Amino acid sequence: MEYKKYSHLSFDLWLTLIQSNPVYKQKRNRLMIEHFGITLEPSVVDESYNKFDKLFNNINEITGGNLDAKELWLIFLAEMNVDVQLLNLDSLQAFNERTEKLFFEFHPTLIYQRTPQLFERLVNEGHTISLLCNTAFTESPFLKRLLIQLGLDQYFSFKLFSDEMGYSKPNIKVYEKLFEEAQKLKPLTKKDILHIGDNPRADLWGANNFGFDARLLLPGETVVSVFENK
Repeated sequence: MEYKKYSHLSFDLWLTLIQSNPVYKQKRNRLMIEHFGITLEPSVVDESYNKFDKLFNNINEITGGNLDAKELWLIFLAEMNVDVQLLNLDSLQAFNERTEKLFFEFHPTLIYQRTPQLFERLVNEGHTISLLCNTAFTESPFLKRLLIQLGLDQYFSFKLFSDEMGYSKPNIKVYEKLFEEAQKLKPLTKKDILHIGDNPRADLWGANNFGFDARLLLPGETVVSVFENK
């Protein structure tokens, strides 16, 4: 890929730079069962969580909005036969604090370990870099800490998360915000910016619809392999 003509590079996060830790998902679901007194079989909870995670992401992408994570949990818990009328924000916050410990003990991992070295090279070449991430169950405070832990945070000139903006990719407002923040760094046109991600609708179509160029990661590709195959 010929990337040197682009002054600013925007990256998606999930399945572009990082991947989930399956151990965390298992342990979080077991914690959820214990914390909220869910009586369904763990296998049912696991399957239902995966289904709703995809559903909520699809809703955010289709509507362009961003469902609040607490609302997502309440909807999901109701599906797990929990009487949500007996819950309150304190109970949800206590669960959030317990899952935070698990999240960083069994944290998501870099898809390719040389990603920090790639980012360092890109910055040294004069590119600026930013992050553009849709969120659902996992909110931005967790992800910001994770980026520091993985050695990526220092390379981003700015980071945009859907739960903080209130709207999600491919909403044109997301890419307007990206353009606005990138122009604060240096004079840019839309064609000076390249967005890289794995989602055809959120990343490829969304960026192209606004007027950016975009690079969709294909199965088996990593950001490192894409930038090394110039």
